[in-house]
Amino acid sequence: MTERIRKPRRQRRTREAVEKDVMSAVTSLIEEVGFTNVTLTGVAQRAQIEASVFYRRYDNLDELFDVYVRKFDYWLSGLAELMPTDLSDEDTYKWIMRSLTHALYKNRGMQQLLIWELVEDNYVTKRTATMREKVNESLIRLMESKFQHTGLDMNVITAHMISGIYYLILHKNMSKFCDVDFSTRKGRERLDNGIDQLISIIFANKNYQQEKAAIADKLRAEGVSEEIIAKCVALNAPVDTSEE
Repeated sequence: MTERIRKPRRQRRTREAVEKDVMSAVTSLIEEVGFTNVTLTGVAQRAQIEASVFYRRYDNLDELFDVYVRKFDYWLSGLAELMPTDLSDEDTYKWIMRSLTHALYKNRGMQQLLIWELVEDNYVTKRTATMREKVNESLIRLMESKFQHTGLDMNVITAHMISGIYYLILHKNMSKFCDVDFSTRKGRERLDNGIDQLISIIFANKNYQQEKAAIADKLRAEGVSEEIIAKCVALNAPVDTSEE
């Protein structure tokens, strides 16, 4: 009698294993093609599940995206937790901006999330952008307190710096930018150095403005008129901090 050959039964995965495979699938697809090109069919195929299995866990693809992007909600605060505690104000600002740059270069998922926020207006993109703003708030409040009475709008300056970092990294594979190839190691080093130089200029200006304010206060204490104080303070030029 001929023996019937039985096909090996596929091992049944646990709920946790299926969730892990789905998240791994959506992560790899987002990093490869971006949010707008991910499909439910693609996720199911890569996770090796049936569509019915997907729908038992998520109502739609946007709900899966919402679960995926929540790991980025406290992305910047996670970086801040690694910051050394013995840095000066200037070095703290440099550390934060350079750490942001290095982390974004490495994180394809975060890059795709930023792109998605620019092209899609939905609950998930609004929430992630709003949450990132809340996380940034502590940095902004710190900069505001350090730059009081200097005439420097640190909210806008910080916005320029962060958005510039975002754009240069997202654009890096398209072409050079201002004749710098930011996709190369040399380009990354130049970006780091440029961040340091710009922050040094900002803090040199802050110190200059504070020195002028201190001089003005001393002159007022001596009874000097505001007209003369204005002329005297205007004669003080900022210190040249460039290397010889």
